[in-house]
Amino acid sequence: MNSSRPEGFFALFKPSGLSSAGALSVVKGILGVNKAGFLGTLDVPAMGVLPVAVGSATKLISLLPPSDKEYVGELVLGIITITDDMDGEVVERRGVGGLDDERINNAIGAVAAQTEQVPPHVSAKQQNGVRGYKAMRRQGRLIDFAPTPVAVRRLTLLQQRQDADLRRIVFRMTVTPGYYVRGFCRDVGTILGCGACMGRLLRTRAHGFGVQDALSLSALRRRVQGGDLSFLTWGEKEEGLLAAVSHTVLGDVQWEAFGHGLPVDCDMAETSTVLVNRPDGRLGGVAAIRGGKAWPLRVFNE
Repeated sequence: MNSSRPEGFFALFKPSGLSSAGALSVVKGILGVNKAGFLGTLDVPAMGVLPVAVGSATKLISLLPPSDKEYVGELVLGIITITDDMDGEVVERRGVGGLDDERINNAIGAVAAQTEQVPPHVSAKQQNGVRGYKAMRRQGRLIDFAPTPVAVRRLTLLQQRQDADLRRIVFRMTVTPGYYVRGFCRDVGTILGCGACMGRLLRTRAHGFGVQDALSLSALRRRVQGGDLSFLTWGEKEEGLLAAVSHTVLGDVQWEAFGHGLPVDCDMAETSTVLVNRPDGRLGGVAAIRGGKAWPLRVFNE
C-alpha cells in the first residue's frame, strides 16, 4: 500500500451523544478520505471502542470474523422506557420497593444464562427491510422481533446504589455478536416485575481493540496534524481482525500475474477467502482457493 495515504484499521473512542455514522463522518474529514467504515454500531448514548476501517481496509470488513464485545454498563431497576435506555421516553416508573439482593441476583443470573434474546423494538435490527428505530421515528410503530441466538460469556457485578426509587447496578459483561445490553437490562426488569432499562454504557473491547487503544476525535486530529499515522494497522496481529484469516505469500512471478487479475498456483486447501501478501510481505489482495489456484477477488493496487 502507499504509506502516504491513510489505510488500515484503528480504534476510535466514540463519545456519547454522537451516532456511529456521525463519528465516522468526522473521522473522514480529519483523515481526508472518502472511504471509511465502522465495525459494529454503537448507539448514540453509548461511548467507547468503535473499530474503524480506512481506505482499502474497507474491502476487508466482510472477511472479518464476528467479534465478541466487552462492555461496562449500568442496569437501572424501577423504570421502563420505550427505547430500553435512559434516553428514551418513560413508559412507567414502578420503583424497587421490596426487592432484596437475592432476588435481584437470581434474576440477573437467569437472564445471563439465556441462549436467545429478543432485540429491542427501537434498534438497528431489520424486519422486512425496515430498521426498528426507523419504524418508530417515521411511522410511530414498534416492531416485534423474533428471538436471536446469543450468549453472555462473562458477567461481573461491580457496584450498586439506591437512587431515590431506582436501583442502579454497574456490571461488566462480555457477549457474543448481536447481543443487546439494553435487552439484558429490560429482561432483568421483566423477571423482577419492576421494569428496568440501561443507564450508561461503555464498550471496552471489540475486534481485538481495547479501550486503551482507542483514540478520541481530538487525539486523532492531533496525530494526523502532526503527520503521525502509526496508529493505523492492517490487523494481521490483532485478535479479532485479520489474524483469524488465512494468509499466503506470493513470489515475484506469482505476484506479477496475480496483481494483473490472473489466478496463480497455490497449494493451500480450498477455502472461500485467503489474504494474499506481496513478496515483500505487504498485503496485496484477497483470493479464493479453488482447484489448486488462488483466484483474485480483490487486488490492492499501489
